[in-house]
Amino acid sequence: MGQVAETAEEWRSVWIDEGRLLSQLPAFDADVPSEDIAIHRRGLVKVTFSLGFGTVISWNVFTPNWSSLYYVMESLHLYPAPYNLQYYLAGWFSETIEEARLARDRIHGLIAKSDVHLLARTYVKEADPDPSSMPPLLQDAWADRAVKPDYSIDCVHDDHDGRFKVMRIGPGSPIAKLWGIFPVSYPCLMGNPYDRVVSEIYPQVVKTGEAHYGHVYAAMALPDRKVRWMPYQRVVLPHRFPDGRMGVTVISEVSPVDIQVV
Repeated sequence: MGQVAETAEEWRSVWIDEGRLLSQLPAFDADVPSEDIAIHRRGLVKVTFSLGFGTVISWNVFTPNWSSLYYVMESLHLYPAPYNLQYYLAGWFSETIEEARLARDRIHGLIAKSDVHLLARTYVKEADPDPSSMPPLLQDAWADRAVKPDYSIDCVHDDHDGRFKVMRIGPGSPIAKLWGIFPVSYPCLMGNPYDRVVSEIYPQVVKTGEAHYGHVYAAMALPDRKVRWMPYQRVVLPHRFPDGRMGVTVISEVSPVDIQVV
């Protein structure tokens, strides 16, 4: 199915069209990038690989690409592990699998779900605070019932409409790293579907004064305008602001979650 990269720094890409290996991506006469047309409109599958870093397989779940995906599955052993599956289903998912056999099984399972339509774009799940699966920053927040301001986000409760408004974004938080410290990006806006789902637990935290630990998997529009499914864990703590108002402080880390969307 092609030659493996000879050095760790060298990345190579091949394209599969209707089960056939292409030497190069065809030129498409359009105003959008050729790769977007190939994956989202023509149903091509892209395989990018490097001896030192592994293999990335990219495709759109809803396009007619079964023959190409079966070709990839049969030839996957020719490419270096680990295998990063990047597939588009109401946004880009990314899964890394260490073994070729397991990657083939997962691709086969995704083919069987090619007619799945996701009705929700945000999924939340309360989880047990198991230190073996929690990022260190969240372990500390859970154990100390306190967070470092640089890594947290503060949300104040609005008594007029009952919603929670983002007041401060720590520069080390995932939101700051992706969208910046000003609360004007999509994850910080009140009233949208994402906000309604992730903030549902906030009133309970304020009322009981008890910390909450959980997992979130959400389709997020990133600054590059691509929609990506972001898995993250979070700890939500009650927080009193200097003016006496109540709210929550949230610390989160992009990390594996116990939520199976597809």
